[in-house]
Amino acid sequence: MKVINKEEEIMKRRMTLGLTISSLIGLLALMGLYLGGCATLEPKKPKTLVPTDRGTVVFLDKYEFVRPPANYALLKNLSGGDFELGFLTIEGTEFPSQTTFIYDAEPFGSSPDLERRAEQYCTRFLFNSGILPQIQKKETVQVVGQPALAIYLEGENPNRNEKSKSTVYLVKHGDRIISFVCTQWRPLKGAWDAEAFGHFDKFVNSFKFLKKTFYEDFEEKLKELGG
Repeated sequence: MKVINKEEEIMKRRMTLGLTISSLIGLLALMGLYLGGCATLEPKKPKTLVPTDRGTVVFLDKYEFVRPPANYALLKNLSGGDFELGFLTIEGTEFPSQTTFIYDAEPFGSSPDLERRAEQYCTRFLFNSGILPQIQKKETVQVVGQPALAIYLEGENPNRNEKSKSTVYLVKHGDRIISFVCTQWRPLKGAWDAEAFGHFDKFVNSFKFLKKTFYEDFEEKLKELGG
């Protein structure tokens, strides 16, 4: 039988205790890394459209409006592009029967004057579609409580057997101009759907800004710096 003296026994216990403590420290360190990793994970993204008890929806805590019917699919562009928010519905089976609504915080052009902006805007409207829409009517209106210019356009592309009909609202919003646009596409012999333009007007007239825009914040800070 092997005899273990007291000093060897104490040494072994110390080594065992040291290994146990080291293991616990290592385990705690791993748990810390895991929990720390969890804490730095990207937070859950908020829902894009949140219903309210007022019969409206809120878009990313920025805008509130009456949502078009369920057959209108949400269009969103949060990484830059021609517009930020819109809706699309496909109507019937014959191409290109569809209607789109969009809200655009930066419509084409640069003039803060509505009439001049309309001239700039219409030179590029549906520019890449092969259609050159003609202005049928223009009128001064109020949109979301602000001065606005309503522009009604129609155009055709016989080579593709399609036509378009649009309502454009250019709206004064502070020192800037924003736009709401509804465009309906049909085959040349297809009938227009007036009801869709009614849904568009409900969307526009219910539109509310829940936060200051980037440009409003920027302009306020510039004024503060200017004294």
